[in-house]
Amino acid sequence: MRVARAVGSLGRRALLGGAFFALAAASSAEAGCATSQDAGLVRRTLNQGMRCADKRLRSGPLASCRSTAPPACAGTLVEDAVAIAYGANHPPAAAVVDRRGLRDQLRCQKKVGTAVASYVGSKLKDLVNAKDPVAAEARARKQLDTLPTHCLVQVLQDPSTMLVPSVGPQCAAAAPATPGAPVAAAALRDCLVTLLGVWVDRWGPNPQPLRPNILFILTDDQRWDTTGPVHAPGGATDVMARTRAELAASGLDFRAAFVTTPLCCPSRASILSGQYAHRTGVYKNGGDNGGADDFADASTIATWLQGAGYRTSLIGKYLNGYAELWQDGDPPYVPPGWTEWRGMKNVAFYDYVMIEPDGLGGYAEVPYGSAPADYSTDVLREKAKAFISASVGAGDPFFLYLAFKAPHLPQIPAPRHDGLFQGAAPWRPPSWNEADVSDKPTWLQGQPLEDAGELDQIRIDQLEMLQAVDEAIGGVPSGGITGIMEHLRTLGVADDTLVVFLADNGWLWGEHRLRGKNQPYEESIRAPMLVRYPKLAPLARVETRFALNIDLAPTFAELAGVGVPIAEDGVSLVRILDGTQPAGTWRADFLAEAWPGSHPWALVREAQWKYTEIPVAPGDPATAFERELYDLAADPYELGNVADDPAHAARVAAMAMRLRQLRPNWPVDSDPNGPDPAEDE
Repeated sequence: MRVARAVGSLGRRALLGGAFFALAAASSAEAGCATSQDAGLVRRTLNQGMRCADKRLRSGPLASCRSTAPPACAGTLVEDAVAIAYGANHPPAAAVVDRRGLRDQLRCQKKVGTAVASYVGSKLKDLVNAKDPVAAEARARKQLDTLPTHCLVQVLQDPSTMLVPSVGPQCAAAAPATPGAPVAAAALRDCLVTLLGVWVDRWGPNPQPLRPNILFILTDDQRWDTTGPVHAPGGATDVMARTRAELAASGLDFRAAFVTTPLCCPSRASILSGQYAHRTGVYKNGGDNGGADDFADASTIATWLQGAGYRTSLIGKYLNGYAELWQDGDPPYVPPGWTEWRGMKNVAFYDYVMIEPDGLGGYAEVPYGSAPADYSTDVLREKAKAFISASVGAGDPFFLYLAFKAPHLPQIPAPRHDGLFQGAAPWRPPSWNEADVSDKPTWLQGQPLEDAGELDQIRIDQLEMLQAVDEAIGGVPSGGITGIMEHLRTLGVADDTLVVFLADNGWLWGEHRLRGKNQPYEESIRAPMLVRYPKLAPLARVETRFALNIDLAPTFAELAGVGVPIAEDGVSLVRILDGTQPAGTWRADFLAEAWPGSHPWALVREAQWKYTEIPVAPGDPATAFERELYDLAADPYELGNVADDPAHAARVAAMAMRLRQLRPNWPVDSDPNGPDPAEDE
């Protein structure tokens, strides 16, 4: 039932592979640099850092430098500023650079460094001295404003293969690491001004949360590889071209985004709470230990943000079993924390019922029919735009959780898209209808081959169902559809809005003889994830570090400046978004888990290796296990299970131990119908 679960100890949190260091880092800026002495020392150490970076670029990485430690109040500001100014040339990879051949490029590189140091030093000094912010900003950016004059150059490569100039990945789109590519100096300047302003404020005398609007767009059962060209007819265009143009082209494309339980209800409960499913207790879509009735909804990202002054709304699909939370004839149940609720009682493309405000301070069941105008993706799009307009008009920041049904089965594309992908080539990766599954667990060895024609049509229809989502985000002016992103621009809030696009889980299209989700294979646990927020990510880039669905709640909370009253397993992505996460400090692995009736499983996923355990007797602490181990670098399609290879015995043992660190009650909590052991006890 919906009861508050125990808040765990910090001791348990320490086991989560660094899962809480980002929030701790954020809290370290509470005081900030508040004195002229602090500001002066930051300026001094930053100037030293830039001179050192330039000296080592010109004379070799072993050149000696004079340095002073920055004040503790500045946190990582000095190192972050040097790193963004010199990029891959901090430190340089080669002993000697071609000073003559790259003279103009070196001059540009040095100018970037001095301009960055000037901005940070000047801005921090004026913040400490409470100067007029407009005048302070103008003074701070004077040298940055000269970059379009000093950096009219191409990126060149010297004989040692060093590329000059180089800047941090946050702004690298303006100075691509490609010989002969021109430096887009104005774009580089604007990127640096935006990021440095945020960073100085973060470590200044009175740090404040950014408090952006937050638009979270969630699709249902969408594979990670279905926004780009992989599955487009002919491979020439993106499946979701409008979405990629609106989000990926000016934001972050997370290529290693995963969900920790690849099933609708558990994944959504994890998104709302920032917790693994073994902590939320929502293991399945319904029944005991599953569904909306098992989710503790009293403390979620909605209640936290609403308590901080956000207007909040969920529009679309909530949790499986939502309609069972009240009896016929009773007022509809609306979970706490939502200023305006528009949840679907039954989730469908046509003939559905939504719970919506009745105009009298309560909520009513509103039926929708089967006319083309009732297609739910289109209806939800318009309701989202109306909520955004009302929020902007009220002058409050908003949090909108927009949850589409697409591309969940049954396959019902909008009429205007039916047949659009009929010419798509069949999907036949090496793992499709895998011929030899003798190395797989027992449950999979008995799996029959999939029906090719039936599965091919499901794939085509799912791709077509995504087109209405694509239009909801990017619009179709010629078709009279104004997309949500255009709506944000019209209202003047696009650049003040964090937009996150994610799926609740992936989907298998015949890989390993499987269709659907809830399985431990890549197609099931990976998800598409695109993020746009110019204040933290001014230019487009690809992000390859792990991001999880459980990271969203702590990310939203940090940006809104709210405390989190429950134990979380996720990590704020703020320092990933703005590129200041120190190298080597992000998670190197993560846990994924699920409770399919016949074979509950848990796995540890690293960059190269993935290890899965399936208990023979779920819930029995003495159970034996079936195991899978894949080298994803050599075997990305997971065709060869090497768990029983003696050469990998040490790796299996280490990853099995890691699994139990991430999930201490494993395998006692592997029985979906068994006891639900409390965490952190």
